[in-house]
Amino acid sequence: MQKIRPISYSLVFFLLVTATVAALTTGPRQIAQFEREALRCAREVLKQSGQYIGNDYVVELNHQPIRETIIKRAKISFAGLKQGDLETFKNGDFDFAGLQNAAHIEVAAFIEAAAVNELVHREISRLSAKRRIFADVTIVFAAGQVRVTGKIDMKKVPGNPFSFLPQEMSPFDVTLSVRTEGSQIMLDIINGQMNNQPFTPELNKIFLDWLNPLWDFAALPYQAALDQLHITPSGVEFSGRLFW
Repeated sequence: MQKIRPISYSLVFFLLVTATVAALTTGPRQIAQFEREALRCAREVLKQSGQYIGNDYVVELNHQPIRETIIKRAKISFAGLKQGDLETFKNGDFDFAGLQNAAHIEVAAFIEAAAVNELVHREISRLSAKRRIFADVTIVFAAGQVRVTGKIDMKKVPGNPFSFLPQEMSPFDVTLSVRTEGSQIMLDIINGQMNNQPFTPELNKIFLDWLNPLWDFAALPYQAALDQLHITPSGVEFSGRLFW
């Protein structure tokens, strides 16, 4: 469970992955990670075929992989990307600053639930055992909420007053909703269990203090926004903007 933000795939990927992999603050390290992932996503998107619609270069995806995750459908617009610069960008010859200076990016996409689970499992497996907080995570989507089950290493959770004690990985089952509050993305716990026992108010507070805000767009040194985020039984639909 972690923090998140909107604008490109990396954004929502970050939102979904962090919410199930490990907790973050929106600090320099996380912003740098976000920029690296946004750049990688943009390079892969721009290698796909697209077309100019007015001054916007538009790429549409239909069941295609970006950063190893299948995108069910998406429309990505690079407003202001000059035709004379297109070949350079399609070849991937740009950095994050170049992307920022070249275009205003808008993204609208839908990612199926199975693809999100595959993404989460992949990202968890890439973490070293020392950094891994979660294991065996499964996400089940419903209208406006997600149910997350798995195991958690409570001794790595900030604010746990018993973190100094030897502890086994604890099975958990929690239902979460996601909401925006100004520039922040926040999680609410609808209900939760750990070791087959309901969350106590104290445990509920530990998790919310740890996870919220999931991401804070105001911490980014440029404009970014998550305009829509819809969680449905079939997956996640979202839209966002970057560099307007």
